[in-house]
Parts: sequence; structure tokens; C-alpha cells
Amino acid sequence: MHFERIAFEGKENVFLDCYVINSGLKLGQDMARPAVVICPGGGYVYLSPREAEPVALAYAAKGIHAFVLNYSVGWEAAGFQPLKEMDWAIEVIRERAAEWNVDVNKILTCGFSAGGHLALASGLLGEEKPNGVILGYPATDLSGGGDLMTMLLVGKNAPTDEMPKWLNLNKQVTKDAPPLFMFTTGEDAMTRKMTLDLAMSYEEQGLLYEYHIFQKGPHGYSLANAACADGSSQVMNSHVEKWFDLSVEWIFQVFGELEFKDVSTSHIMEAIQKLGIPIPGQVGKEADNA
Repeated sequence: MHFERIAFEGKENVFLDCYVINSGLKLGQDMARPAVVICPGGGYVYLSPREAEPVALAYAAKGIHAFVLNYSVGWEAAGFQPLKEMDWAIEVIRERAAEWNVDVNKILTCGFSAGGHLALASGLLGEEKPNGVILGYPATDLSGGGDLMTMLLVGKNAPTDEMPKWLNLNKQVTKDAPPLFMFTTGEDAMTRKMTLDLAMSYEEQGLLYEYHIFQKGPHGYSLANAACADGSSQVMNSHVEKWFDLSVEWIFQVFGELEFKDVSTSHIMEAIQKLGIPIPGQVGKEADNA
């Protein structure tokens, strides 16, 4: 795997971490693969580490290029600056798609909680729209007013009489919205109603979506396994953990399976020849050809 960190010009705390499949094992790494841009949650106050690298490594292990966007939070998020940074991230991936073997028609955003709001906004309102969206317990409607996330995104001195349309994304779904995979739990009172409303918006438009609402589990469980538990057992749930494999199946179902050639990928004989060691059976063949 090739790892690279790309900085957003002028902001040291905004960068794109790239987990690109390129191990050199000649197992099909040169084929064009899907890519997922991951947006950690954290209420636009901070970025949750359990929803960042662990998720990227999980997707990479499934043959999908993964990127983690560390976007602006706190007062730096005013004016919905993170959406501009998401546009930048997708643009970078598309510009370097040939180098990284990314299929430009299979770039998805994946966000959790507030990161889910950003991932969905990218699909509905972004300049560089993704081809699909994966949302984990997303905060899709911030129009209630008085919420900390609303305050940070709108800004300290912004007028409140006319709220931006990106505060309630459930009302921004049109027939051009990208395919959606979404999950939450029945115990997540913060996002349960929002996700139901978003699913209905997709249903009303006749759009492609898959929606899972697991019975138990708190808000913010990420992969729901030990890879992202931060020492806490309350976010570990083997049933909820299934969302990840379901999302991978959904990606390949909607955007197509990877196509591997039925040929040997072993290069051990080449390595032996470089060492100057005769290959058994090869000496006789060379004599016959002489």
C-alpha cells in the first residue's frame, strides 16, 4: 500500500490522507478500482479518530482505495468551508486517478454523524460530486436551530433569518442524487428520524438506495469492532459490525465487480533467474534449443 498526505493550501490542519493499493505484488493492483473518501464525525468540533484510519484500512483490505479527509472544524468551518475542502479532495483524486489506478466513475464519499452530513452534502450540492454516498448514522437535518453544529457552520455573525439550504439536506434530494447506502440503529435517537426522512426522500424520487436500521447500538460506533473501540466495549457489536461488509457488497453490486485475469501472478522463477540459479528442467530445454 502507498500512503501519502496531501495538504490543503493555506490550512495546515486540513489534509487528505491517501491509502492507495499499490503493494507491488502484481495481484491486479494496476486495475482501476473504486475509491472511498472518508469523513470522520465529531460534530464539526473535532474529528473522531475511530471513524478515520480504521475505516480506511478496512476498505483497503477489501480492494478499495481509501482516503480520509481531515476537514475544517470549530469556527474554521463557518460558511460550510468543509464542503469546499471536499470538492478539493475529490478533484485531487480525479486528477491523479491514472497514477493511483482509481476508476473516476466509482468515487464515493463515506461519512459518519457530522461527517455524514458533509458526505451527503457533497453528493447533493458539491461542485465535484461523488458517484455514490455511504452514510453512517448521519446528521442530515441541522435546521432545528440552536444546535452547536448549526452555529459553527453558519458562523458567529451570520444572519439567522435565512438559513442555507445545506442545513437540511433531506429537502435537497433531487433525481440527480447519487446512489445511497445508509445505516443507523434504533437506539440512536440523534439520527434515527433523520435517516428515515432521508430514505423517504430517496424513495419519493425513485432513486437507488439501501437502508439498514439495526436494533441496538449507540451513536458513534464506527466499525463496531475492536479496531476502533478506543478501549470501550460499548461501541462493539458483532451484529452492527455487519454494516461494513454489506457496504462493500453494495459498492460492487452497484458499480461492478473487480475483474481479475485467470493467470498466474507468481514471479518466483524470475527472482531465481536473477540470482543466477539454474531452474530445474530449464537446463535441458536450453540444451535442446541449442
